[in-house]
Amino acid sequence: MSNAGKGSLCILAIGVLSTGLPWRVCRAAELDLYGVAHLSYEGIDTGVSSSDYVHSNSSRLGIKGDQDLDYGLSVYVQYESGVDLTAHGTGDGNGGATSAGQIFTRARDAFAGLKSDDYGSIQFGRVGGMNQWLYDYNIFADQVGDLGNVWGGDGLPGRVDDAVEYLSPTLSGFRLALTYVPNEGGHNQHDEVVKADYALGGLKLGAAYAQFGTGSVGLPSLDAVAATASYELDFFNVGGEFQRERNIGARPGAERNQATFGASVKLGKSVTLKAQYTWSGELTGVTASGARQIAAGLDYNLASTTIVYIAYAHTNNAANNSYSSFSYGHGDQGVPTILDGKSPTAYSIGLIYKFDAVLSRNRAGVDQAAARW
Repeated sequence: MSNAGKGSLCILAIGVLSTGLPWRVCRAAELDLYGVAHLSYEGIDTGVSSSDYVHSNSSRLGIKGDQDLDYGLSVYVQYESGVDLTAHGTGDGNGGATSAGQIFTRARDAFAGLKSDDYGSIQFGRVGGMNQWLYDYNIFADQVGDLGNVWGGDGLPGRVDDAVEYLSPTLSGFRLALTYVPNEGGHNQHDEVVKADYALGGLKLGAAYAQFGTGSVGLPSLDAVAATASYELDFFNVGGEFQRERNIGARPGAERNQATFGASVKLGKSVTLKAQYTWSGELTGVTASGARQIAAGLDYNLASTTIVYIAYAHTNNAANNSYSSFSYGHGDQGVPTILDGKSPTAYSIGLIYKFDAVLSRNRAGVDQAAARW
């Protein structure tokens, strides 16, 4: 291990915890183990058939660490993997993977980077694509009724691989994120995402532009622009988003507008009622290709780490559309494919448990190892 000030990340915390011995590390550093366990029992009707299911929904496990360096810099890293608690290994809401029968499934956000308090940070790895704005106001995230069932239905990628991303410092509530994926020897496969955010008290505003390459010469990139807004009080929040896609399916001029609006209200300390409506216009040149999704639910907080919930979602597809009401960020193992013109419905009872364990922390020369759950 390097001496103080050399900047190597101290990753010996697990061994230290297992031996119980004190240790002396380089300057300010922290290493965390975190995760989410999210399981649900559901009744799903695809419009053709119905059945009950148990699903793991974007459950995950990750390690993140950071350490101060010289010159006002710090280095940080995050490794995060999807976890399928049902052991199906596919259809667990983490983006799909060829991992049938495995617990660890698709890689989630995973990157390493350098940060400056004055100039922002730059990181490399797997980062958000459409997810950079999809979750600005998505109160059914990873549950049935997730906004991505509609907004991701035309092929916008939730995450992008092999990316370099710059994150500006926050100045007067404003922050900018610039993401770029190079061609890497191919043609027309580079991606670009520009995301701007502004926050003032309970008000949050966002805007995004994205271009995702098709990988084929002569075919236009899939483009998207989005605007988001939300306002939150102690007991109430309300928000909405707008998205416009262009060149859907690599067809020049194939466009679609989409929008969502929702609200939630807290009843006491434990209960939250919520509802969200999502609309999708018709695809250019394709009649009867729109859709609407409604979602309603109740969250009950058993503790700061634990939520149980009930949720309902219904997606009304026109004759030439086949959006789901339960696939994005949510398990769909064993559920038949949604057919054009069919309108799926889902009822869900779920459990969400989140944890964050500090494996090691060293601040201002103080040696310590601790855990919190």
